Amino acid sequence: MLDLTAASDRSYRRLLLSGSSIQYQASSFLHPIPSIRLPYLCAMQRYFQALNDYYDKIYVLTLPRLTERIAYINQTLKGLDFELFFGTDKQQVSLEGLKHEGVYSTEAYRQFYKKPTEISLGMLCCSIGHLQIYESIVQNGYQKTLILEDDAMPLEESLPLFSQTIGELPTDWELLYLGYEKNENNGVKENIKKLVYTLLPFHSQLKMTPQLYAHYYPVNVSTHIARAGFHDCTHAYSITLEAAKKLLQFRRPVRFHPDNLLSYMIGTGQLKGYIAKPKLFNQLTAFVNQLNSLTAD
Repeated sequence: MLDLTAASDRSYRRLLLSGSSIQYQASSFLHPIPSIRLPYLCAMQRYFQALNDYYDKIYVLTLPRLTERIAYINQTLKGLDFELFFGTDKQQVSLEGLKHEGVYSTEAYRQFYKKPTEISLGMLCCSIGHLQIYESIVQNGYQKTLILEDDAMPLEESLPLFSQTIGELPTDWELLYLGYEKNENNGVKENIKKLVYTLLPFHSQLKMTPQLYAHYYPVNVSTHIARAGFHDCTHAYSITLEAAKKLLQFRRPVRFHPDNLLSYMIGTGQLKGYIAKPKLFNQLTAFVNQLNSLTAD
């Protein structure tokens, strides 16, 4: 978790949490979590009803031992009809053990990644958790599922736009990001970079291709919807049943970080992906970047 009392986070709190509607408290843990005031909770419950009505299922990915995160989610998402989905805990498995079971392959991982040359155990477990959710979606036949991680933060100023955003979503959608990071704009600078990298596809960490760079940045479709580019983070996104089936082709062996898998599938034309504009959720982890990430070892 992150230290929300740090001075460097003040602008973040003002920007995302509407100032006085959020109160912070100390914690017995290394990093405190936000305590939500009643006006914020009441507003969020009104907005959450639109999500409850639209989605067949809402999952929040977490772990049983993360009691502070679970408390934060139960408080922040009160009024949202979600189910906690317990993924794979890096404290209960090993990289070598997962290799031996055929769950993960270094060779398959290196087909897309230059460095690090080995996935971190935390990132691998995060990928497995998302894949387990896709399996549950297919097993239960859920047509539209919202997937959140346990550090997702709903944005009070943009969540009311959900119904309007969904109304603009193309009917053939398979994936919709409600939260995301990186490559969010598509201006002159981005188009120049895209042209250069499409001709000379170089990335310091990933084995990118001209096709992926050609779809690196979002393209506006309507006021509140853009065709997705190559984005980071999986803290808030929704998928259809058909998307879950497609994503499960990468179930064994795991070879992608969870966000890179989504971007790869979209960039190679295997998934029809879109982003909400503006984003409706942020991520405490990625935005502040001052916490003990669960994807690290």
